[in-house]
Amino acid sequence: MTAILAAILTIGLLGLVFGAGLAIGSRIFSVHLDPRLEKIEELLPSLNCGACGYGGCADCARALLDGEAEPTVCPVAPPEAHREIAELVGKLLEEEEKTIARIFCRGGYDAARRYLYEGIKTCAAANQIGGGVTACDYGCLRYYTCREVCPFSAVGIDERGNPVIDPDLCRSCGLCVRHCPRDLIRIVASKSEVDITCSSRARGKSVIQVCEVGCIACGKCVKECPVEAISLEDNLAEIDYEKCVNCGKCIEVCPRKIIFRV
Repeated sequence: MTAILAAILTIGLLGLVFGAGLAIGSRIFSVHLDPRLEKIEELLPSLNCGACGYGGCADCARALLDGEAEPTVCPVAPPEAHREIAELVGKLLEEEEKTIARIFCRGGYDAARRYLYEGIKTCAAANQIGGGVTACDYGCLRYYTCREVCPFSAVGIDERGNPVIDPDLCRSCGLCVRHCPRDLIRIVASKSEVDITCSSRARGKSVIQVCEVGCIACGKCVKECPVEAISLEDNLAEIDYEKCVNCGKCIEVCPRKIIFRV
């Protein structure tokens, strides 16, 4: 009986000592958490998409709190969240310009193919063999990786099988941009309404041979633009969105019908 009582007392004393040690240790080694961190995490979308360049929303929140990232670092968060984050971290926030992702190719369906491809059904894989499955080196491969990586279901497919971005759903996160092996997707100002939907840098004759709707650098849109917002750069007509007034005159004169009003 004495041995049993001694064992109980010993265990009780050990529990008391260990408990006291844990209590003291928790105070000594405790990490102070800034209450703003939790608020910032709540303002982020919790998608962990990596569009900000950090490992996830928690890492992004810590970078924001430490001043290593700007309040607008998360392209997915709405402007309201950016403003609240700026207030929490004590930074001034400049007025944001709404942006959107756009696909600068409409020739994927109409472009000739080099060979019958039966490999892995991703754009990156289809672009690696023999210069890519499409005869146009700049054309959409139409394996829809952009649609697969979009966390907002903003990428759809039109009636001709070409990927298109829904402006109402796009949050300008840039994941589709990074995953397009041919750099056909760009982030542009959403206020811009007119796009030249081609990315081919090939000469006009070569374009005609492989695509029914590619830009042939005829220059008609350049001549017609009243504000000189269009220029020819390396066999491709390009719009300066800062100058463009969305008049649409270039749309009327394009012989290839690749200029669209969004």
